[in-house]
Amino acid sequence: MEIDIQPAAVEPQPSTSSQSTSSRLGQCEVCAYHDAKYTCPRCEVKTCSLKCNKIHKLEVECNGERDRTKYVPMQKFTNLDLSSDYRLLEEITRGLEASKKSFGRKFDNLSGFMFKLQKMCYARKTRIKFLPFKFQRRRENTTRIKGTEIHWHVDWIFVNADNLKIADRMVPETEKIGMAVGKHLQQNNNSSDKLSERLQYYRAVGVPGVKLFLKAEQKAGKKFFELDPDDNFRVALARKLIIEYPTIHVVLKDHACSYHVIDSDTEDETVGSDGKTKTGNEIVESIVKNGEEDIYKSLKNLLFISEYSGEESSGEE
Repeated sequence: MEIDIQPAAVEPQPSTSSQSTSSRLGQCEVCAYHDAKYTCPRCEVKTCSLKCNKIHKLEVECNGERDRTKYVPMQKFTNLDLSSDYRLLEEITRGLEASKKSFGRKFDNLSGFMFKLQKMCYARKTRIKFLPFKFQRRRENTTRIKGTEIHWHVDWIFVNADNLKIADRMVPETEKIGMAVGKHLQQNNNSSDKLSERLQYYRAVGVPGVKLFLKAEQKAGKKFFELDPDDNFRVALARKLIIEYPTIHVVLKDHACSYHVIDSDTEDETVGSDGKTKTGNEIVESIVKNGEEDIYKSLKNLLFISEYSGEESSGEE
């Protein structure tokens, strides 16, 4: 007796990989119909297709790029995160090196106008120094030369009006300081209601009720020169150091006692450790260098700077 034994039919099983993918990502968070296949590197939204991915970017304004500075808890920190941070810090270091080489490159030689202005100020016993072209104060300077006169850019700081700043673009050096500031203390139709409200105390006392102070540059602490409203700018700025253009503080007389006033005749030069007077360019370079050193120190504290980058920075310092 022969027995015919046939293998039992085996039902097809679903793919293990598709099950694991579906169980791991779940449903698409955009259409909520298909299984998710992709995860956004930035906001971690789960999507099933390119179409849903584009929809999610439009809805939440996501660019799809991973946030390289996102906080990662220590327990979730992996070697990939360490490698990413290392590359990011190397890019920062290269950017610092590039900016260090290019910063101030156009400032090495004074332009024709700046050289002429410096020469005219020297003839008036006024010292003027310029900042690199990237500084906002340099870009805002509207000082011009008209014939044999200097027309100054002047910033007025009304201290008792929440440090309101008003800029005069071109003030002739022959104009009296009291007349120049008095134009802003007069009520006129061109003044807005908000400006009039902020200057109401100044306009109530007028020029006789205020004091004018020019900041003494390159001095330890906050020191100022008191200016006479009856002097013109040429006389008032003599024997003074100006960085780009004069900034004058306008203070009510009752509040002027907090200002440390010095005499212009006692103004001294800023000297370096070698006993020589520093130029404006040297002071700016010193400020930039100190700022870069602080950034380098903060990066080195993270222990992610490469040996090559560290050698370069220490060599140039």
